[in-house]
Formats: sequence, structure tokens, C-alpha cells
Amino acid sequence: MAGIVLYIITLLLESISVVVRFGIISGLVSLYAGWTAGIVVGTVAGLGPIIYSLLVVSGIPSGHILVRRRLKARPLSETEREHMDAALSHVHASGIPFPQHIFAVDTEGLNAAISGRTMYVYRELFDSRYLPGVVAHELGHFNSMDGRLLLGIRALTVPGGFIIAHLLIGLLRWVAYGISTVLVAFLIVVFAFFRINLVGITRPILGITLQILRMGIIFAVGGIGPALLGSIWRSYLIDREFAADTYAGRMGYANDLIDFFETEVLSDVAIPWYEQPTHPTATRRIASLTEVATRFPQVRGGIKSDPSARRIPSPPPTPARPQPSAAVRPLRGATRRVRRAHPAWLLPVTAGILVAATLVAILLAVIPSPRPANIVIPTPGPTPTLGIPGVP
Repeated sequence: MAGIVLYIITLLLESISVVVRFGIISGLVSLYAGWTAGIVVGTVAGLGPIIYSLLVVSGIPSGHILVRRRLKARPLSETEREHMDAALSHVHASGIPFPQHIFAVDTEGLNAAISGRTMYVYRELFDSRYLPGVVAHELGHFNSMDGRLLLGIRALTVPGGFIIAHLLIGLLRWVAYGISTVLVAFLIVVFAFFRINLVGITRPILGITLQILRMGIIFAVGGIGPALLGSIWRSYLIDREFAADTYAGRMGYANDLIDFFETEVLSDVAIPWYEQPTHPTATRRIASLTEVATRFPQVRGGIKSDPSARRIPSPPPTPARPQPSAAVRPLRGATRRVRRAHPAWLLPVTAGILVAATLVAILLAVIPSPRPANIVIPTPGPTPTLGIPGVP
């Protein structure tokens, strides 16, 4: 219910994009084909993304055409289908609804995703022991509205809108760089002649102008609703990740997911025009799955394990210990990899900066400063006087 309410609010905000897009398209078409054609084409361009988004959220088959082309996905091979059926025999036997469209993605990594009513599985996952747990997690998204809502808010942007916006925003940055270069030169001249520093005034004005133009581009291609509500959508999607984990744990795959999150992570889903992570940290997910594993029998090799033989879950983290931030991986092995990931040029560049700073300091200390013209020097003689300015 919370997702539906958030989606409705997103549609209300998106109505602004509908009006802007209708005005731009109808105006351009009217210049060449008349007002009637302009109004028709403008109406289709304005309302088309919202109508398609509503159809996706309502549950029509979706995610298997445009998303498949974007991911360059392909149908499952016979071997991959056999691996899928063998790993998920327990799921098929329980009668849980399964996606009609399943495609393989030839991309490295152990990952899977639900887009609309379609499942995408990375090729390496078919040969991994984590296949049942990861697919069970994605079934939690499939058998709720998660996949439909996420594809629905992405559908609010016109096809090709992200590419168009990326090109326009890139062009805007280059223009802003040129303008700022000329503006800096002008401000230097103003400061040299009038001693007026306008940098503090022009910098925020230029930044606000760039943001307004960026939002104008988003208004035109669509997606202003998710852009304005990105933080709220992020919180909702994080909660849905926990719900999908619980769904897989109830099916008996909590321990499989715990093993998975101890060494791997699932890729984040993207909210349009919002770049913050939408998945919780592995530490929080392991703690939640550990609690689920104590309440539901778990599956090992397609057979439900005896609760007495179930592995003892590790204790949850101490409440007094602060939670690691989302930007830092909480896993011990992953932390070691991050510490080794320093770029090779960092040490020589740092040493070069320190040497240059030392040389500059030495030069400033050795070079004598010029003598001011109005310095007072005692006049020569047997009894020096206080002297007069400018007399050597």
C-alpha cells in the first residue's frame, strides 16, 4: 500500500512534465504540420509515458522488450534451464508463481533482477551454489509490486530520454565551463580596477542557473517525480529488500542468502535521476536473515533440513557497536580489498607535492624581499640622524 501511495504522488508530480513535454512537442510539430497535428503528437508525447507506466504497474507482461534490448539479454540455453529447474525444484513443487519470461545476461557477477514481470539472471549465477537463494529473493520482488513499481517509475521517462538528457547535460557542462572561464577573467579585471570582489555573488548564481537548466531537461524528457522523491523511494526500496530476504527465508533459503552476503553483494537498482544506493548493507541483511532462519526450516540441496540439524546462526551484532555506513562494506574480506585499492599514482604524486612545497618555502626564505621606496634610512655621517624618507 505504501508503494501505491508513493507511486500516485509521483504521478501527480509527473503531470508537470506532461504539460512541458506537450508544449514543446506540439509547438515544434505545429511549425511544420499545422496545429491539429501538433496537438495530436503533443498529446501522445505528453501522456504516452504515463499511460505505459500505469499499464506496467497494473500487471501487463513487461520488461521483456526494451529492457532486454538494453541489457543485451538472451533466452536461456538448455543447460542453464536444467540448472534452474534442478536448483529450484523445491520452489516449483510448492506452486509459487514463477516469471513467464526469464533471460540470461552475459555479464560477470552473481546477480539477478526483476524488471516488470521479467526475470534476468547473470550467466555466472547458473553455475553457482547461490542460485536457489538469489532466485528465491528475486521471487519475493516478482510476487509483490516491487518489479512493476520500479519499471513503472522508469517508464515515466520517454524512450531514449536518459541518453538525450545525458548528452544535453554534458553539453551544458561544457558551455558552463566556457562561460565560467570568461567570467573569471572579467571578474579579475573588475577586481584589478575597482577592487570589487564579485566571486561570492556570481558563483551561487551560476550554480543555481545550472541546476534550473538541468531540472528543465528532466521536465522535458520525464522523470521529475522520481527525481524529487528520490530519497523517499530509496527508503521504500531498502525496506522492500528486507521483505524479499524474508520471503526467501520463509521458503527455506535464509542460510543460502547468509552465505551469499558474507562474500557477495547484489547490484543496486537505479532510481531515475537519483544516484544513492537502494540496497541495505550486508551486515543488516545477515542479521535479519539470521533471525528468519531460526523460525523457518531451511532447504539444503532441495530438501528441507531437520531443525535440530540446522546450523546455529551467528549472534547478531552488539547493539552498542555503531553501524557501518552504507558507503563502506561491512565484510572483513571486502574491507581488505578496499584498503588495497589505492591507486598506484597516489604515493608519487603526494611525494611530488611535498617536495614542491618544500622548494617553494626555501626559495621564499632565501630570496630577499625588495626594499620599499619610502623606507627611512639614517643619513651617513659621524653622527647619524634619523634620516629622511627616500634618501639613500
